[in-house]
Amino acid sequence: MLTPSAAQAVADAYGLAGSPALTGPVARGQLGQVWRLDTGQGSHAVKEWFATPDLDDQPEDADLADAARALGVFTPRILRTPAGALATTVATPDGGTAVRVFEWVDLRPRTRRLDPRAVGRTVAALHRAGAPTDEAVDNWFATGSGEQRWRELHQRVVAAGAPFAGQLGALLHELVAVESVMEAHESPIVCHRDLWSDNVLGTDDGRVCVIDFENVGPADPSQELAMVLFEFGDDDPSRARLLHTAYREAGGPGRVTRRGHFTMLVAEQAHIGQLAGSRWVGASSESERERLAAWFLEIPDDPVTLARIDRILAAVT
Repeated sequence: MLTPSAAQAVADAYGLAGSPALTGPVARGQLGQVWRLDTGQGSHAVKEWFATPDLDDQPEDADLADAARALGVFTPRILRTPAGALATTVATPDGGTAVRVFEWVDLRPRTRRLDPRAVGRTVAALHRAGAPTDEAVDNWFATGSGEQRWRELHQRVVAAGAPFAGQLGALLHELVAVESVMEAHESPIVCHRDLWSDNVLGTDDGRVCVIDFENVGPADPSQELAMVLFEFGDDDPSRARLLHTAYREAGGPGRVTRRGHFTMLVAEQAHIGQLAGSRWVGASSESERERLAAWFLEIPDDPVTLARIDRILAAVT
């Protein structure tokens, strides 16, 4: 893993001159963490993964980010190595770690209460930038868990004494019922696929900034729009309506007209719940169990249910 002493190695890898200093980590996600690198050429965000990805399998996210920037989406500029690579491995005391480097942007804390019109315009531009694709949509965005798997997970977390076992049991019926909406993605394009409030953030000058394009891939824009309506509508029909109207007026191709358009949202809830719950059972450290419990509890704290889907549909159709 990175340490502050790796500042020169990161700067050298990306051809950044001038007395580098590495601080952090300043942010953490499920798959990696971010450091701040200050050099004579400005400040940069350094993304470090917890598990090294395939470093050759990354051009698509840069392509979408560049196309979105050309259409006015505010997103940090991506740096490349002198050889043109997006990511590289730098030496660390424990052998080496894979990193990417981006322009630094001062971002405000995560909130679902961003201006819904600005969010709608931003997502419309992202969808206008995404090219049609015939690639298959990943199961993470397209399939649910089913009643048996939810019940099996509940039994496992009860037996292991998970602190969220009661919340899962109370919500079990809703989690199964909402999977009745599932349908295929109709017209996939290249989408961001991670437009949660962790990655759509406000800036000090009032703009909306989109970060973390590394989950890019095929999805129906209507389904991604439905997910954004849930996240940034924040269970307020007037916010959902403003976002949806701004999206349409900005030329976004998606249309949310039926329950099936919430498949992507429901699928992510199912997979996050299964992953966080299963990993909690298998975790060996208390700190990791605390982190996974907090991740799981995002579901009962803010569940995707048929009633909430119907409230959004009533607001936008």
